[in-house]
Amino acid sequence: MSNDKNKKDDKDQLKEARELMKSTRLSDSLAELIEEHRGKLGFLLGILKRRPRTFNPFILKGLSLYSEPEALDKKTAELVAVSASSALRCEHCLESHMKRAIEEGASMDEILDTILISGAISDSSTLSVAMRKYRQLEGKIQKKQ
Repeated sequence: MSNDKNKKDDKDQLKEARELMKSTRLSDSLAELIEEHRGKLGFLLGILKRRPRTFNPFILKGLSLYSEPEALDKKTAELVAVSASSALRCEHCLESHMKRAIEEGASMDEILDTILISGAISDSSTLSVAMRKYRQLEGKIQKKQ
């Protein structure tokens, strides 16, 4: 009997979670939280907010990763975000995460090192992919000769 009650409780929790994820009230609260901290939602979040079912989990995931990381301190988490933003060439993300890294105590030198390391990895990755394709083409041409 207890097992059936647990299954019903689990189903009820899932139903509640689904309802919460599509809640416009939650979207409004999360947007307000972001606007208090950053001043505005920004381009991407402004569009995502139109769809609470997408916006809410996106924001909650971000909060859990950046604001409440498990094993990293907030400054390190923001420096990781600076690195990824740099490598992926996301200008808005880069500006936002550099600002937050400073707010979390990062120095300009730490941010610069983060960008330089990220750039070196990005450069190597770009060259590795391109050189593999080059070598494949080179092999095909040699086979034809």
